[in-house]
Amino acid sequence: MYKVWQFMKRGFISMLSYRTAFMLGVVSMAVGVAQFAYMAIFLKEGNTFPGIARYGGDLMAFLISGNLFMSFIAVALSSFQGAIRSEQLMGTLEFLLLSDTPLGLILLYSSLWDFLWTLINAGLIFTLVVLIFGVPLQINLGPALLVLSLAIICLAGVGLASAGIIMVTKVGDPIAWAFSTLSGFLSGVIFPVEILPNWLQKISAILPPTYALSALRKSLLVGSSLLDIQQELLVLALMALVTVPAGLLAFRWGFNKARRDGTLVGY
Repeated sequence: MYKVWQFMKRGFISMLSYRTAFMLGVVSMAVGVAQFAYMAIFLKEGNTFPGIARYGGDLMAFLISGNLFMSFIAVALSSFQGAIRSEQLMGTLEFLLLSDTPLGLILLYSSLWDFLWTLINAGLIFTLVVLIFGVPLQINLGPALLVLSLAIICLAGVGLASAGIIMVTKVGDPIAWAFSTLSGFLSGVIFPVEILPNWLQKISAILPPTYALSALRKSLLVGSSLLDIQQELLVLALMALVTVPAGLLAFRWGFNKARRDGTLVGY
């Protein structure tokens, strides 16, 4: 029992040594409870679900599209920092930095497969739900791909900032956590934004996934054209002009700080 206690003590001390990660985990549990509470409110609307009528009214299509889009959010937020962490763990980051490949291109090339694989998975899942469950889709592929491309560019800026932070903190990234948590809760992934209180809807209105998911559902589920989703496209383009430069600045700050502190290749 003494040895068991020592192992438990080690785990507790290790958890507390990364205070940021610990606090984010605690808050995540609270947000998860609130998310399911609002999902319950949404389901109480009954079988017609008027809140999703503009997306075709099919609950399964609404939920699947939301969850698949969350996978793209996860890739955009984690692929850049994942590339950095992977090279740190393998001890190869220094060698890459000494090569003639700029760090920005290293991150880009390392993340391309993650985005491609996520896109392939999304296509396969949509195919299966149509063939097996008969989910009605009216796909307008051109607008859907444009929305997805703009969303990925916009989210990539946040991912770059996340990679910059993780080079400093090593464990626990408040930017990626806050963005993914708020997006999953407030952007209409599993219930319409309209059932949220007004003050939460205002926060939802500043999140890129809110507009990306709305436009993506319209183009995939009801066949909306570019004209139908022009407002969402414009907002995403304007947000990308903010998130990408801000992400580059945050990444450069984290890279320079880790290099000055001598912790760039440590993990």
